[in-house]
Amino acid sequence: MAEEAVESFSDPTAPDWAFGDQAGAQCNLALIRLQNGEIDGAAEAIRPVLDLAPAQRNRGIVVSAARVGSALLGPARDTVSAQELRAEIEAYSPSRLALPS
Repeated sequence: MAEEAVESFSDPTAPDWAFGDQAGAQCNLALIRLQNGEIDGAAEAIRPVLDLAPAQRNRGIVVSAARVGSALLGPARDTVSAQELRAEIEAYSPSRLALPS
């Protein structure tokens, strides 16, 4: 279901598309993959969010990414890939958040 949500939000030419909705769906997919123990899959899911320009990192997106970072404190926290992803998410928040569009 989360993969379907990501797919439905992936067309930026759709009339109701919003990058924040897509980012939220990507973060939700990452959380589900973490619950299933799929750290590499979670990293793949959140990659488009982490690649957003700082000007697009509004509060909602930063909070959603932070939830993924918090989930990385779970059972798989000691793996190198989990530690690297968590560090990247911790550094993700820009010094000044963008205003919502």
